[in-house]
Amino acid sequence: MAEETVRAIRATGADVAWLPEPAVDDVREVLDGGGVDSVTVVSGEDPIVLRMALMVRAVRDDVPLLLTIFDPTMARETAKALPNTHVTSLADIVAPSLAGPCIDERFIAVSTDDDDGRPCGIVEDGDGGVREERISQRRPRRVEALLRALFAPYDKSAGLLLFGAIGLAGVFLIETITAMFVLDESFTDAFYGSAKTLVTVDPNLKISDGPDWYKLFISASMIVGFVFAAAFTAGLVNRVIERRLTSLVGRRAGPRRDHVIVVGLGQVGMRLCLLLRSCGIPVLAIEVDGASGLLGRARRLGLPVLIGRGSDSDLMQRLSLSRARAVAAVTGNDLENIAVAMAARSVHPDIRVVMRVGDGEVANDTRSLLPLGLVRDVHRIAAAMLASISVGDAADSVICIGDDAHLRFPDGRLEATGIDTLADAEALKPTDPAAEPEKAGGSPSRA
Repeated sequence: MAEETVRAIRATGADVAWLPEPAVDDVREVLDGGGVDSVTVVSGEDPIVLRMALMVRAVRDDVPLLLTIFDPTMARETAKALPNTHVTSLADIVAPSLAGPCIDERFIAVSTDDDDGRPCGIVEDGDGGVREERISQRRPRRVEALLRALFAPYDKSAGLLLFGAIGLAGVFLIETITAMFVLDESFTDAFYGSAKTLVTVDPNLKISDGPDWYKLFISASMIVGFVFAAAFTAGLVNRVIERRLTSLVGRRAGPRRDHVIVVGLGQVGMRLCLLLRSCGIPVLAIEVDGASGLLGRARRLGLPVLIGRGSDSDLMQRLSLSRARAVAAVTGNDLENIAVAMAARSVHPDIRVVMRVGDGEVANDTRSLLPLGLVRDVHRIAAAMLASISVGDAADSVICIGDDAHLRFPDGRLEATGIDTLADAEALKPTDPAAEPEKAGGSPSRA
């Protein structure tokens, strides 16, 4: 990420002093040398970014500071505490470029700057520009969603609970009806006797006076009821003790139609889920790490989450891919995202797949050798926006047209970033703090 940011800033014509792992003396030496117009701190770890920011402010409190902080609370408080500071994150920048293709194959991104506050899809206008379109939202089929949630739950514990309850109810109903006809009992007596038989408390004594086949039938139903009771109890205990990330009904019920499956609930995955939901698109998240710190936040926000590996084809078969809009593979591992795409295509060959990559070589190889879906190089996209902010440009977002990142300005103007023109590894050597900062043609110097 830092390497791509350096490349993007240099593509603007600015000089860059790159300090991969600076100590206080390194920062002081570069800033005291003069000619530094802004400082950009790029890291995927919020505490490291905060530490670097405090280090910079200890040396100079007037230099413009750009920080990449994901946690919204930490970002808000840092912006308040440190003046002349702009805070953003990789997830905030790239989520719109990932959300657009997930919603509709024509959308290259999602814009959240509409006048009435409703997100819009961004499409190419055919003349080298883009335009905004309303996002169509299909009317939810609530009855169908309820039935599917009840009879095909994503959560295994919910399935045990449901099927155990249905089985117990079925056994109870059958015993009540048969007792009324075979033993010639009233509904009240049959109901009462069946309830006692089902819970194995003082079973109905009239059964011993019934025919032999009925005794065998009631014996079998008691055994079946015992199995259903065990399943119901197991599901109930699991739902009470374990952390529930999906529900049968309500906000956290797993969607079954017109939804987007987001594999990987990290920083990018969380932002993508929230953006899609703000667009009115149902979301189901898949996370392999059951101890992830973001699961608690997902639960508070009402996001349905399944614990499992997205590259597991057995899991994919349970996610209603034939009715889904897209699968977004946005884990932090490029090869895992490719495996997710392959698993999804093996279950439903026509499913639209949007893949996050961060390694430029993997991105290029995926496009040329494994055309599994739309590839988004999130580091390159975010670097373009970070570079724009660092040099003081007025771009408000970055979008992808084809494989190229373009800055989008408030007046609708697009500008290619030109990051690929500086792919020479020699140009990306970290700065030696002991060396004199190089000045080239009077262009501004950046740290």
